[in-house]
Amino acid sequence: MTLSASEATTQIPATGGLRRRGSRALLARWGLLAPIIVFYVVFFLWPILTIVLRSLSPDGRFDSEAPNFTFGNFAQLWGDDFLLLIEGRTVLLAVNSTLITTLLAFPTAYFISRLRRRTAAILLLLILIPFWVSIVVRLFAVTSILSPNGPINQLSLALGLGEMTLLYSQGGILVGTVMYLLPYMILVLYAGMVAVDSNLMLAARTMGASATYAFFRVYLPMIRSSLMSGALLIFILALSFFVVPAILGGPRDQTIAVYIQQQIDIYQWGIASAMGVVLLIATAICYVGVVRIAGSFQPGGVGSVQAKGVSAEMPFRWSPALIVSAVLTVVTLAVLVVPVLFVFPLSIGETGTVVFPPRGFTLHWFAQVFTTTTWLGPIMQSTIVGLGTAALSVSIALALARFTSEMRSITGKAVIGALAFAPIIAPGILLAIGMFDVSLQLGLTGTVGGLILAHTVIAAPLSYALIAASMAGADRGIEAAAWTLGASRTRAFWTVVVRGILPSVLGAFAVAFVTSWDEVVLALFLQTGPTKTLPVTIYKYLESGIIPTVPAVASLLILLVVLVVVVRGVGGSMAARRRAALQEDS
Repeated sequence: MTLSASEATTQIPATGGLRRRGSRALLARWGLLAPIIVFYVVFFLWPILTIVLRSLSPDGRFDSEAPNFTFGNFAQLWGDDFLLLIEGRTVLLAVNSTLITTLLAFPTAYFISRLRRRTAAILLLLILIPFWVSIVVRLFAVTSILSPNGPINQLSLALGLGEMTLLYSQGGILVGTVMYLLPYMILVLYAGMVAVDSNLMLAARTMGASATYAFFRVYLPMIRSSLMSGALLIFILALSFFVVPAILGGPRDQTIAVYIQQQIDIYQWGIASAMGVVLLIATAICYVGVVRIAGSFQPGGVGSVQAKGVSAEMPFRWSPALIVSAVLTVVTLAVLVVPVLFVFPLSIGETGTVVFPPRGFTLHWFAQVFTTTTWLGPIMQSTIVGLGTAALSVSIALALARFTSEMRSITGKAVIGALAFAPIIAPGILLAIGMFDVSLQLGLTGTVGGLILAHTVIAAPLSYALIAASMAGADRGIEAAAWTLGASRTRAFWTVVVRGILPSVLGAFAVAFVTSWDEVVLALFLQTGPTKTLPVTIYKYLESGIIPTVPAVASLLILLVVLVVVVRGVGGSMAARRRAALQEDS
């Protein structure tokens, strides 16, 4: 078929117009990505590069004009008996935490996955509430429970078992670490378990397989990737954990993260940087293992957790395995919920010191929270930093999710996803000292803007996880229809795409705000002024001595988390019922 001259002349401009529009779209996409690249280079890659260069310098001070590289700091890590003791203690803590967490989380997740939908939703809520409560709040409760005047020691003395004080010991660190890691492992395992087709187990039992044989040969292989990736994930977190060992450990219980912080305090950057680099390498190896096993990395607890409920083919029936799982589930819930509940009675005592059981009743300490600058300043500081972090994180997440949603290369998406999640996998103490160094050079130390930028580095990946998943499932045909009706790409994006995933955008904003609100390690290094964020203020009191307003603040924060989680859960249930009703009508 041939074209006439007039047809050819009209088609050429049309083709050129399409090419120009395609070129403009490509430039717009890279225009969105360019500021994000600059942001990550300055506030993630540069801090890590700074620490690597310091680790290779003899005195920990890298001189760009006369560089002098040496592996002496790394050699000291393997030649000093004291440092080897710290490294071995850290690895042992990570291994023990991973084993205990897995042994508690597996039966808990299995038991919840076998319950009816409503009952499972309640238990998941009891897990999510401690998960979102600030770690310093939970650690305050743990210090009170494990202290010599706490209920555990009092019960041990009453039973004639002698004194049992776990505070400032390796046992206390292990308890606090397991308490922190349990929700991660439960949520990862539960997501894998509810995805298992119950008909496969039913078929195995129908063909004569015993319950034990079906579990180990059919069920366990189907959740093996969730189990292994979850175990590696919590091992990564335990290996580089700072806050729990710093608060619950004693002088003889130093871990790598605590030792790094102590060396920075006395300006020994060389050995601290070398130890941080080794920690980074170990973490990166584990991260690659998670990606290889699971196929991707998805932060646990970020997205909504839906209770699936048992199927009609395999209704819930008590068995010895389920009885044991139920008992361990009670133990797990006690480990998670009791510290949260323990805060409230400590906040109403009349005495000027925190004691258990409380003596008398007063709300005076709650009034002090809202009437003294000791707490109003940190609350305002945390609110400003949290809102700024949330706004910037959502902006980065929207741009990055938009870019990846239009990519056709699966490898390219995987690479960008791995780089996007890298900041939350990198050891927190390494990021803290690296950002502290970079902030000093940029003049951002002690500023609100500097803290917002630092918090965005670890909050933006979580926002991206939510928004990217929602945007990937959105119907692109509606946006294309808006283009054909004359809407610009920018207008179609905001009025069609963003509006369609608005619940996820709001959820990403909330996740970023909570992440910033709860963050301690970065804020501890980057804040040099008199006004600290709220978590750092509580952390300082945990180090120096607890006053009664601390449990009052902790109680208010817990109530806020309960309110947010319950409202979010109810809203999600109502939205699910509306979608189901609409599907039935259609």
